[in-house]
Amino acid sequence: MEEKKAQEIYMEFKMLEQHIKQMQAQLEAITHQLFELHSTGNSLDEFRKISAGKEIFVPLSSGIFAKATIKDSSELLVNVGANTVVKKDVESAKKLLQNQAEEMKKIQKHMMNELEKMTNHAAQIEMQLQSLVSEA
Repeated sequence: MEEKKAQEIYMEFKMLEQHIKQMQAQLEAITHQLFELHSTGNSLDEFRKISAGKEIFVPLSSGIFAKATIKDSSELLVNVGANTVVKKDVESAKKLLQNQAEEMKKIQKHMMNELEKMTNHAAQIEMQLQSLVSEA
């Protein structure tokens, strides 16, 4: 009977451990996205300083760039989803990024709280399992 209970607790522990790993990976992805939003905000600040007619390098992919000439640094084209692009000034684009970052931070905080709860629960299960094993 104790062995069956130990197996059930062990299976619960393993499932919880897997869920914790998945949540850690999601948190890592969110942290990366927040870094990207911050980096994009900095790029917008730099873009604002570029005057019309200036030649720049535009990234096409990782490590691949094309030369381009800025015609107008006061307007940006922003993808708003569903293959729709709208014109925005730099400040509006920065505000959009800030709103996205705030939402991501809320999600990150919620996930960190959930991760802490799961980790505490996993520690309790582990202690319970150790107790059962030591009694056997």
